Amino acid sequence: MIKSLTVYMLSFSIVFIIVHFLQEFILNQLNSSVRFSLWDTNLFFAIASIVICLHLKFFSFFKKLQPQLGFIYLPTLFIKGILFFIMFKSPIFGLVDLTTTERLNLLIPLLLFLGLEVFFVVKIITKNEV
Repeated sequence: MIKSLTVYMLSFSIVFIIVHFLQEFILNQLNSSVRFSLWDTNLFFAIASIVICLHLKFFSFFKKLQPQLGFIYLPTLFIKGILFFIMFKSPIFGLVDLTTTERLNLLIPLLLFLGLEVFFVVKIITKNEV
């Protein structure tokens, strides 16, 4: 479990650092800006994905829950969306219109963190099927 925790923390931290500073670099190069905090949104995506992976890893230790891990994972996407809406209701959803730059700066990190999250979830689920 400690090895898994370390791998998750290290992987999501590296992706967080790369994504955040690459976003800042590109925005500076384009002399563009966004009206919300990139740090906060990226941190939310990273922490939410780590928590989901850790919970599934923890649940995988229970024999009764192992066949249900895929079904346990599905509602987490919905819950993560609701939490994102609640936490960023005024900074993001309060904006009248998002620019293309702002949309991309939300969508790209979301997809990257979600991809890494799904990678780890698939590893957890397939390890328990054998």
